Amino acid sequence: MTSNDELQDLAIKIGQLLTKIEKSVSTAESCTGGWVGKEFTGIPGSSKWYGFGFITYSNKAKLKTLGVTKDALTEEGAVSERVVKEMAEGAIKNSGSDFSISISGIAGPSGGTDNKPVGTVCFGIGSKTKITCYTKIFEGNRDEVRKKSVAFALKELLKCLQ
Repeated sequence: MTSNDELQDLAIKIGQLLTKIEKSVSTAESCTGGWVGKEFTGIPGSSKWYGFGFITYSNKAKLKTLGVTKDALTEEGAVSERVVKEMAEGAIKNSGSDFSISISGIAGPSGGTDNKPVGTVCFGIGSKTKITCYTKIFEGNRDEVRKKSVAFALKELLKCLQ
């Protein structure tokens, strides 16, 4: 299990890299409810590189706040790589940031289907020029799925920045 210290260490490393290259990051979170933003804002001085966190838990919020298309939500569902790509793009567009993280998933304990079981989480991570999408299935209870999602997103953004 990922520790709180590990999450904080990852966020600190991201902040150091963003500060060094004078870039910024925004977040668009659904199932994690702002947890990535919490990790970033726990670091003194993070406002230099983190200024926008969108918590778009509902489809309406994804549509209205980030510009996710109705077609993407209808055709593939909120937990899809197409939607997280649009979320990440919307976060960059609406914040003016250089990088973004987007997360949408089924943390449980209910809401899963045969095609998308509980623990399915989609991620969009990248920059103005390239968003890479991932789909992971995490084991554990609701909080564990969410924490593992935050850790995965931070690790992937760190890779993207290095």
